[in-house]
Amino acid sequence: MSALRPYQTDAVARLESTWNAGGRAPILVAPTGSGKTVIAVEIIRREIARGGRVLFLAPRRELVEQAADELEAAGILHGVLMAGDPRRNDLARMIVASIDTLRARSARMGQSAVLRPDLVIVDECHLFPTKKRTALISEWPQARIVGLTATPARMDGRALGAVFDSMIDVATVAELTAAGYLVPARYFTLSDPDLAKVRTTAGDFNVGDLAGVMDRPQLVGDVAQTWLARAGERRTVVFAVNIGHSVNLAAQFRACGVSAEHVDANTPTAERAAIFGRFRSGATQVLTNCSLASYGFSLPDLDCVVIARPTKSLPLYLQMVGRGLRPAANKRDCFVLDHSGTVRELGFADDPRAWSLEGRALADDGPASKKRTRLEACNSCRRVFRGTSCPSCGVPGRAAVIAQNPALGELVEIARKMKPAEKNRLRLFLQLRGECQRRGMREGAAAHTYRELYGVWPPKRWSGFPMLSPSDEAKDIMQQRIARYRREREALS
Repeated sequence: MSALRPYQTDAVARLESTWNAGGRAPILVAPTGSGKTVIAVEIIRREIARGGRVLFLAPRRELVEQAADELEAAGILHGVLMAGDPRRNDLARMIVASIDTLRARSARMGQSAVLRPDLVIVDECHLFPTKKRTALISEWPQARIVGLTATPARMDGRALGAVFDSMIDVATVAELTAAGYLVPARYFTLSDPDLAKVRTTAGDFNVGDLAGVMDRPQLVGDVAQTWLARAGERRTVVFAVNIGHSVNLAAQFRACGVSAEHVDANTPTAERAAIFGRFRSGATQVLTNCSLASYGFSLPDLDCVVIARPTKSLPLYLQMVGRGLRPAANKRDCFVLDHSGTVRELGFADDPRAWSLEGRALADDGPASKKRTRLEACNSCRRVFRGTSCPSCGVPGRAAVIAQNPALGELVEIARKMKPAEKNRLRLFLQLRGECQRRGMREGAAAHTYRELYGVWPPKRWSGFPMLSPSDEAKDIMQQRIARYRREREALS
């Protein structure tokens, strides 16, 4: 098992502190690609070492398999409770279970007679607070609970506080990107489709109505042609409205000579595994799907995400974009080709967001209930802004221009960039913090060293970023600082 990253180690320590302070059911909030399952394995390892029993609950087959693979790699003996799986072992101290399988079993015989966990870990816990699933927790009143999610919010208004009592923010997308644990996204978007007649169901667009708007020949063709022009060499996942839309998109890509396949929740298990296998190997370049790949799918080489469906759901949007942010060899970024206007509606994946146990995400500029002005890219100076016109040069926003001339609705890139000099300073500061940890020094020494180098203190927000493994430059700088202080102390004595 590989060593934990600094922010993962910190997350485990903060969880232990929460338990020691009397908390029973915290949520660990960490972005897609941050290694939540790796953190969970370390929590499991410690609990078993204390003599405890652990139950890991997952809502999808792919997530059960992913957890079982991580446990196998870590050498932790475990059983798997999932329909059709031969690895069942109710007497194991560690059990990975499908929530639906466990719930069905509970209805038949009552799982508390066999499973008596001291710790229950709930993966994708924002999906958990339903009446039937929450009833499972009542079977173990003495067990501690840990939720894992990248997006602790629900569109149906159910509060996560009904099950969980606190949140631990492990890291943000911006922090992990700055530290090199995720790659940055580049966003290409266009004007919105006409959704005036699309109804809202359960907080998001009605799928049937939405398919009628999105699954038009000219739009389907535009998805494929735009991809060929923008990202024709990239490994790509396409998110469609429904199964029919996804099938049509795959056919359109194949008509252009691109190896493409469709997959959905109804695809037989063996066939689904084969499709994912071909996609991972590169035999298939484009995978179209209806929500399936937004959970439990990991392919670091994936470097393009196509959003061919609008959504009001921030969790779904972040899950979709997050599929492409894992780093890989020779991977510099991930393209997000947004054919729905969702990026303008919900912002960038690395925007600061504060989460609450009520299941709502708060933007940095106010509560989510407040209508947010969409991101616009100035047609003249390219400044990214929110509003009807550019604050720098007064040029009307793109949405207003496209409303007058729909033919201008091609994809354009919008971006928010950190200057190279600032990025280099951030990287060095995080490496200095890593060197302080390696030497057993206080992290404040990194800030003082940064000030000596640049004459200013590092921004306060950087202190919350995960530290990096020290480079030779960072080691040399810290060594020189230590040597200088020793000489000064000797001179004083």
